[in-house]
Amino acid sequence: MLKPKDIAAWIFTMVIMAVIFLWIGDFGNLGYLAQSPISVYVENLWRLMYISASGVFGVFMGSLIFFSIRFRYTEVQEQQVRKADVSKMVLPLILVSGIGLAYAISQYFPDVLAYQFNLGLLVGLMILLFSSLIFVIYKEYFRD
Repeated sequence: MLKPKDIAAWIFTMVIMAVIFLWIGDFGNLGYLAQSPISVYVENLWRLMYISASGVFGVFMGSLIFFSIRFRYTEVQEQQVRKADVSKMVLPLILVSGIGLAYAISQYFPDVLAYQFNLGLLVGLMILLFSSLIFVIYKEYFRD
């Protein structure tokens, strides 16, 4: 059963993930389109879809992060003390590094279309970094 504090943390996690998604995508603004009536119409549709997608992303990723932390498996151990809780050290590191990397990408590549290959390479490396951190956390909690 979730307590009111848990529900508040869950909603906060979902909102934070949606805001991060919006911030990375410049809130759906397409600054590189020509200013014609058709491009303004396309940009309005894109912004509507991007904001809707941020809600879906926020609910999905926020719930995934919250429930994986809140209901992680813990074994009952007798007279065995864990050295350190890795999640208290790694999760803030993941959050700060993700926000910092997103900011660096947005500052380094102001014209996204001119640097598609480099941007794809950086996003691929970011996914590799996050998947390796998730693997380390998983192995810390589920030791064989």
